[in-house]
Amino acid sequence: MRSLSNIVIGTVVGIGVIITFFVLFHLLGITWQFSQLVSALIGGSLTLFSVVVSFRKNEEVEPWLGRERLAWGFIGCGLIMWGIGESFWRYDMLTHQSPFPSLADIGYVSLPPLIFIGLLLQPSSGVGRRRWLMLLDSLIAMSSMMTIGWYLLLGALAQTSNENALAKFLGLYYPTTDIALLSCVILLLLRGQGSLYQATARRVSLLVVGIGFCFFASSDFIFNVQQNAGSYIDGTWTDLGWSWGMLAIGLAGYLRRFLPLTSEDMIEQRLRRRSVRISFGFAQLTTYIMVAILFVVLVLNVFSADRAQVAIRPVLLLATIAVVGLVVIRHILTLWDNDHLARRQANALERLEAANQRIEEQARMTAERNAELEQGILHLKDVQARLANGNLRARARLNGGELLPLAASLNLMAERLAHLEQVDGYSQRLIRAIQELGTALEHYRSGEPLRVPPGCRAFPEINRLLLVLGFKDRVDMPNPLPSSGGGKPTVPPTLSPGLRARLGTAAMQHGFGQPSQPLPQMSSLPNEGLITPIAGSAGFSLDEVSGKPANNEIG
Repeated sequence: MRSLSNIVIGTVVGIGVIITFFVLFHLLGITWQFSQLVSALIGGSLTLFSVVVSFRKNEEVEPWLGRERLAWGFIGCGLIMWGIGESFWRYDMLTHQSPFPSLADIGYVSLPPLIFIGLLLQPSSGVGRRRWLMLLDSLIAMSSMMTIGWYLLLGALAQTSNENALAKFLGLYYPTTDIALLSCVILLLLRGQGSLYQATARRVSLLVVGIGFCFFASSDFIFNVQQNAGSYIDGTWTDLGWSWGMLAIGLAGYLRRFLPLTSEDMIEQRLRRRSVRISFGFAQLTTYIMVAILFVVLVLNVFSADRAQVAIRPVLLLATIAVVGLVVIRHILTLWDNDHLARRQANALERLEAANQRIEEQARMTAERNAELEQGILHLKDVQARLANGNLRARARLNGGELLPLAASLNLMAERLAHLEQVDGYSQRLIRAIQELGTALEHYRSGEPLRVPPGCRAFPEINRLLLVLGFKDRVDMPNPLPSSGGGKPTVPPTLSPGLRARLGTAAMQHGFGQPSQPLPQMSSLPNEGLITPIAGSAGFSLDEVSGKPANNEIG
């Protein structure tokens, strides 16, 4: 598609160059006289072809918006109608006739209203006050150009006596519409500031069609001025504006249809680079330039003593006052809009200040929370390091915050570590005492007197075992052991029911009688290897002591 577009653009530009040589150098006899007709037919056909051709599947081009397609259709029809009028005019010229009005005027007259309708149907990106400001700027530009045209041509044409009213009307109609076409360029400039026209297809087509209007309206206006002065010569550089203008308008329609789609990111970038102004811009500057030229024209008319200038002065003065009134209204709306924007900006600044305060408060709270978390983390790391170094009395001292569950878990772990350390110490002492008791019992069986080690008397488990074995006079029941870390007292393990009955029977056989109190349950033994010598010395197997069935007994 891009290669086809390049071919079409190159072909149109080449035709424009060829027409330029034909008109300026009058090549091939009278062929140059049909240059404007060819340009009109090419421009109109190219525009209508771009409107009629349907979109293909997966074709990435800018879609038509609203009545945009119909708008370009009106513009193409206007060019075709102008070409039809040109064909009648060239026929009259070849037959050496120059009637005015004639059938050619039907086509010529049709172009301006069709072009205006096409421009009005183009999508507008202005809303609300922007649309009213754009309308006022367009009226100011159009009124200024009309007034200047009244000074240059329209006033003189209105004063000429002509018996044919239709001819007089057409004599005023053509230059008036030419001025209106020129003012449409400013309308296009104003409309091109909107977001819709940041798309490449609409942006480029708007620029090209504006250039085409400038070429066409300039040639038409110069023709009317020269025709009124009787100095027009066919086949000069003045005629090139018609050809260039219509070719440019047809090329604009083609570009609008076939230029590729513009991404939303590109449109946003263009809008950021060129912020949309609703009060003043280049188009408004052009409008005020026209107003300045209007005042210059009024000054020249006021200081002129020519009767024709004096005759057109009242209309010129009233038109200038009307333009000034439009400018004043425009400024009033601008001031009102600026005041509205100022209030909105003030409200926005207040909301921004409140938002900044909330952000500062949140930042302060976040900083305090971060500091609290950092301090808590450092404290927990210190407690963890102390625990890892063996200080089991270290505890986390946090009163609240998000780290409180972690501190509670760390303290619980420290409590369990301390309890395990106490249990481990107790178990080590109990093991040593059992080993010493086992050695004493071995000596006892070899005939030596039983000497219970002093370290065994501190353990209720050993005392109960000695009591069961019949060494009642050797038993010294101490007070319960102190609690572990301030908690509940440590309870020694108890004997199982089967072992309790078996030990009671053994005690009766040895003549010790029943114990003075019931034997407690024993859930487990600390170390089977250490109980074995004691059980063997007393005449029991290790399985019986642990509550399992005995396979053999030690005598």
